[in-house]
Amino acid sequence: MNVATAPSLDGLPSTVTRRLSRTLPALAALAYPVLIWSGPALGPIFLVISMGVPVIGLLIAHRLDHRLHPRSRWIAFAVVGTPPLYSLLGGWLDFQRAVPFKGLHVWLVLWLVSACIAFWERPSHRPSEGAQPAQGRLAFAHGVSAVLVTCFAAAHLVNHVGALWGGERHTAIMHTLRLVYRHPLIEAVLLGSITFQMLSGLILLRRKLPYTVSWLDSLQAASALYLAMFFLSHVSAVLRARLLRHVDTGWAWASEGLLTDPWSARLAPYYFLAVVALGVHGAAGIRRVMLHHGQPTQRAERTFLVVVAGAVALSAAIMTGLIRG
Repeated sequence: MNVATAPSLDGLPSTVTRRLSRTLPALAALAYPVLIWSGPALGPIFLVISMGVPVIGLLIAHRLDHRLHPRSRWIAFAVVGTPPLYSLLGGWLDFQRAVPFKGLHVWLVLWLVSACIAFWERPSHRPSEGAQPAQGRLAFAHGVSAVLVTCFAAAHLVNHVGALWGGERHTAIMHTLRLVYRHPLIEAVLLGSITFQMLSGLILLRRKLPYTVSWLDSLQAASALYLAMFFLSHVSAVLRARLLRHVDTGWAWASEGLLTDPWSARLAPYYFLAVVALGVHGAAGIRRVMLHHGQPTQRAERTFLVVVAGAVALSAAIMTGLIRG
């Protein structure tokens, strides 16, 4: 995989065209709810199309020059996280009678403001940041906590793959695994690790983003943002269901109405891309470790591609089980 400098959008011929290009991710995010609603109403193909919104964010973020348009680039990367952000806002606001506005209202304001910021942002012409700073102890701690989170995620994904053999198999595996991860001490360590992963990852990303120029860098940054938003959405949804509504967060809670219910349909792209993002982010970390230990670049990049391909296949298998259930 070539580590090439990101081509800049500033070579486009028209000022208006450049501005519209920077605004495109926010405009795509504005259309995201329509695509989700169209899934149950018109056909599941619209849920597949909705995953193009994060892709648009990634493509524009990769091409923007961070020195010239840092705000627009952050907005484009944030668009990659639209599926979990849409679920997060809906989960917290759509069922609260005391709140006078809903998740969609916040969504529209957020992305309209973002579109205006991206459209009117002037080139900053900041000087080059120089060499990328060493990440040091925080990056090491981030990697250690990632091992703990990955162990849980692997078991969790195995649980979901069991759904290919029916909801009963999924439930049986889940009850066995809960004997471990629902232990108060283990659950506290796991929640602490996830929280640290989100916060440390965002700090590391803020430091690194100005130096993100290769496709691999962009994929790693985009997957980090997606996972941070997904963990925030998913963990808060699980805790809210368990502690506030006393709902069992098992098979029915995860799989009901993914293709038929107008609200639950948002969870289809949300789940699918979460597993893909986990694979991309983990594969990028593995590649970095391999190169650091002197492994040939070709072998490290082949490993990256194999892990990502495996994550896509695994995610497709999990979604098949959830939909069939």
